[in-house]
Amino acid sequence: MANFGLWWIGWNDSDYKSRMSGSLEQFKRLGFDYAVVLGNQVYVQYTGDAEVDAYNLSEYLSEHMSMPYYVTIPFRAPNGLPRGNITGSFNGSYWEKWINVFASSSDPNLKGFYWSLENAWMFKKKQIENGGGISYELIEAMSQEIHEAGFKFIWIPSASTMYLEGTNIFSLNNQECPNCPGAYEFFDYIFVQPNYYLTKGAPNIPGYNDFKEYLRKLESLKSKYRAWNVYLEMEADECVIGGGGNCRTCNNPTNCTKLASDYIKVQLDVLGKKYAQRAYYFGVTFDVVKHVDSYCRSNLGVPYV
Repeated sequence: MANFGLWWIGWNDSDYKSRMSGSLEQFKRLGFDYAVVLGNQVYVQYTGDAEVDAYNLSEYLSEHMSMPYYVTIPFRAPNGLPRGNITGSFNGSYWEKWINVFASSSDPNLKGFYWSLENAWMFKKKQIENGGGISYELIEAMSQEIHEAGFKFIWIPSASTMYLEGTNIFSLNNQECPNCPGAYEFFDYIFVQPNYYLTKGAPNIPGYNDFKEYLRKLESLKSKYRAWNVYLEMEADECVIGGGGNCRTCNNPTNCTKLASDYIKVQLDVLGKKYAQRAYYFGVTFDVVKHVDSYCRSNLGVPYV
């Protein structure tokens, strides 16, 4: 059983800084066993030289990360384009060089890698043609390299759809993705983002009963493919404490808190328990976790983390 918390960092043109509201010790006291170190495309240094880029982040993390962590493998450069050839060979690629720098480091807290492309349809032809996907052969080779080096590999795809069988989380064989293996074959853990909390406008999972059906579908597909390494990401942000964020009703913190707690409630209602492995997105503010935890303990009888 392990809890993975997203730990956001940023590059400021000279060095890295944590974007989090508190210390690693406080982060651990929230209940997190692993930090998933990541930044959006403009917050991860890009010189075009993967070894330089990876070395600078590796040095920063070796000095500042005093707990077990997974490090991002950045997909996009600051200009939005992929950092490597998305249909090319893994050998000699930006991503192989990035991984090798970290794999050869002596940091005992480095436990694995996080694939930063969140596209749950990333193996499909149209996604690759549009620059938002990648060949499964490249991910397969990436996975093999990581595992042979003794590390784990995780993915947190965004899949706000009731048609989960149409994603690349599971195997596909159609015109858009002929004989595509499921990504679950390559990753040690996959934490699916339902975006139930986050989706504004017309959400694809509009109500709690829909959320239950979503989780039942996920469990059915896991059983069909024996993909027991697929779990759920918890989603919340500063909207629950009256700040800005991406909750679908951010002007209503009470409702946002309930939406965030529904991620725990749906597991209890469908599974009878919380998943043994869970990942948490909560913005950058520790009070978000404390607030939702208090609500869950009071209303559901269980802790949030």
